[in-house]
Amino acid sequence: MGDRDKIVAYCRNSIGCAYDRTPSGGVEGESYNCSYLTTCAYAAAGLEIPGWQGHQNGEGSQSDCVRDSGHWTNDPDELLPGDLVFFSRYGDPYNTGHVGVSLGGRRMIDSVPDGGVKERWLYDNFVGGGWPLKRLPEDEPEPEPHEQLRRAVTAVSCLIHIVDRNTWVWKVSDRIHDLTDEEEIETLISVYATENDGKSMPVIQMTDDSYAHLVQSCKAGLPKHLDDLNNKFPPRS
Repeated sequence: MGDRDKIVAYCRNSIGCAYDRTPSGGVEGESYNCSYLTTCAYAAAGLEIPGWQGHQNGEGSQSDCVRDSGHWTNDPDELLPGDLVFFSRYGDPYNTGHVGVSLGGRRMIDSVPDGGVKERWLYDNFVGGGWPLKRLPEDEPEPEPHEQLRRAVTAVSCLIHIVDRNTWVWKVSDRIHDLTDEEEIETLISVYATENDGKSMPVIQMTDDSYAHLVQSCKAGLPKHLDDLNNKFPPRS
C-alpha cells in the first residue's frame, strides 16, 4: 500500500469520529479537528507535516508546506488522493481557515463542527491544495534488494533447480534455502550480476535423488521451511 493509499485509508477509518474543540485538537481514533485529522493521516503513512493548517499561523503551516513543495494547484480536477485541500472565508489562498484530505478530484474527507469526520464534496470556498512534501510518493526511489540477499550474495555457490519438483533453492556456503518467490529469484540473480561484474549466477539442475545427496552433505542441515524435503531424504549415517 502506497503513501497516498495509507493516508486515505486512515481518513476513511476515521469517518464517524466526532469533531474536537479542545486545544489539543483531538484524541486519535475518537475525535479530530481539521488539522489534527490530516496530521494523523500523514503520520499513519510515516510522513510528518505541521500540526496546523495555516490560518493566521505564520510560516510553517500545512498550507505553507504545499506552496513550498511546488505542488500547489487551485484546479480541483488536478487533485490526487491524499493531497491536502484548503478553504478560506475570504477567497484568499494565503488566509486559509480549514483543511481536508482529497480523495481525488472534487471529493474529500474532513472534520467539521457540524458532523465530525465525513466524506464530502469540496466546499465552494476551496482555494487550492496539493501534496505538502517536495518529493511525491511516486518519486520515491526503488527499494533496495532484500538486505539478506545482498549480504549473502557474495557467498552464494549457485542456484539449484530441482527439476522433478519444479523447485528452486540456493546454496550459501554449507546451508540451503528455498526460493518460493519469483521476484526474490530475479532479485538474487540481479544482485549477483551487480556484485560480480555482470557475470551470470551459476544454475545447476538436479533430480530428486541428486538433491538428496546434496542435502546430506550440508553440515548445517535444512531450515524449517524445507523440513518436508529433509524428512523425505533423511541424513544417512
